[in-house]
Amino acid sequence: MRDVSLQTKLTALAATAITLAVTIACVIFVFLDARRLSTSKATELTAIAEMLGTNSTAAVAFGQTDSAEDLLRSTKGRDQILVACILDSDQKVFAIYKRDGAEFVLEPKSIQIGARYTEDGYLDVAIPIVDDGEALGTLYVRESTAELSQSLAYQILAAGVVLAISIVVGVFASSHLQEFVTAPILRLASAAEQVSQNEDYSIRVRHESEDEIGVLYRQFNGMLERVESREKAVVQASQRLQELNQDLEQRVTNRTSELEKSNAALQQQIKAKDAATRELRETHIQLLEVSRRAGMADIANGVLHNIGNVLNSLNISANLIDERVRDFKCASLQRAIDLLKKNEDELADFLTNSDQGKILPRYLDKLSESMKDDQRSVLAEVESLAANVEHIKDIVRAQQSHAGAFGVMEQLNPATLFEDAIYFVHDSFSKHKVEIIKAYEPVSPIEIEKSKAIQIIVNLIKNAKESVLENGSETKQVTLRLKQVDENVCFQVTDSGIGIASDQLTTIFSNGYTTKKEGHGFGLHASAIAATELGGKLTVHSDGIGQGATFTLMLPASFRIKRAAIAS
Repeated sequence: MRDVSLQTKLTALAATAITLAVTIACVIFVFLDARRLSTSKATELTAIAEMLGTNSTAAVAFGQTDSAEDLLRSTKGRDQILVACILDSDQKVFAIYKRDGAEFVLEPKSIQIGARYTEDGYLDVAIPIVDDGEALGTLYVRESTAELSQSLAYQILAAGVVLAISIVVGVFASSHLQEFVTAPILRLASAAEQVSQNEDYSIRVRHESEDEIGVLYRQFNGMLERVESREKAVVQASQRLQELNQDLEQRVTNRTSELEKSNAALQQQIKAKDAATRELRETHIQLLEVSRRAGMADIANGVLHNIGNVLNSLNISANLIDERVRDFKCASLQRAIDLLKKNEDELADFLTNSDQGKILPRYLDKLSESMKDDQRSVLAEVESLAANVEHIKDIVRAQQSHAGAFGVMEQLNPATLFEDAIYFVHDSFSKHKVEIIKAYEPVSPIEIEKSKAIQIIVNLIKNAKESVLENGSETKQVTLRLKQVDENVCFQVTDSGIGIASDQLTTIFSNGYTTKKEGHGFGLHASAIAATELGGKLTVHSDGIGQGATFTLMLPASFRIKRAAIAS
């Protein structure tokens, strides 16, 4: 049914509607007529029974059976009556008439006063025989319903004939009338097929009516106008894309050249970093040898530890630079260029209709921005690397000055010491997802040897990070506090790490003492000595194992160190 024509569907629809309507009408008609006939027949037989009952009153009252039977035989002229019977007051047969051939077995108990149709196709009527209010007996009459059934059969046959004629007439009429509906729709379908096959969006359909089909025609024409307008816009956009595409390859080539130059420069910087790292390692070895020869074990150990901390930052920066240089999007850019070269003969169609071509310009812009971000990130790491190298140089110069020269004193904001130290350890903290919380209060400026103070603070912060990681807690925090205590500036580093046992608090600053598997015990010892040399003091507090720890560096707001004092 889905694939048949619209005309056939409309004809079938009309035939179905006519069939349903006429069928319902015929059923109602036959039902009402059958009910009328059955009621009329029951009423008629009841009247006959009442007449017989009235006429038989005297015969029953005086016990005249013959007279009663003669009266019952008077129903012989009505062919449908099969049995007529009079029962006395004891429900025994007083008189009876049966038509020849009628089969009847009387069951007095089953007789009910009134008229009723039995299940085996008979009409039974029973009325009481009364004389002056005294019940003398019952008159019972049975009649055949064959005539009623025959009449109903004729009516059903007539209804079927009417139904068939109605269907034929309805189908004939609908097959001619449906053309008024289907013809405009077929014209519209033909126009749509022409548009689809020829891609001619200038075709228009005409319909003068204002009904739903007229609305459909107007909407179809409006749709064709919009499609035609968009088709023209697509052609114009394609021409514009061809114009823009002429310089696209040149832009890609230029950008590739710039990125290759930047990559070469970064490779040179990495090589320079490697050379500087090797030189610094040689310097460490030489410094340790000199320290041993001069009997300055504490100084050599402190220098090695502090330079080792900075070297860790150098290695992190170098690894980040190496990873980001390796992750440069040159391969992605080359694939985009290969895709353009592959479709250069049909570039406009590729950029307009192909899914890859449509997103290629945006992809190149995003790729360019991503490579710029990578370049900026690498340059930032190179700057960090250079700053760490300068810090190592300051450490070396500061230790060399212990031979008798004054340290370089600077007046600065104490918060810058924390910020510079954070700068050196930031990447390591980010890598391990350790949070730094700052709690700085306003303090007075401080005059101090900056490089030595930073060595102490960096060592404390790195130790705090290692303690937090060793604890394994979900909360990984290191808090930096800065506050004024009388004429001193207080630097505090608090961690949520493994804590310190009470018996270790007095020995933690001793030379060679450590709780780490790979530790050497120089860091805190050298930091405590450096704090004393700066005129300050380094202390520690912990509530016990698993409770974290707080290291406090107390420095005077103004303090100058003489080489003679250091030497002594």
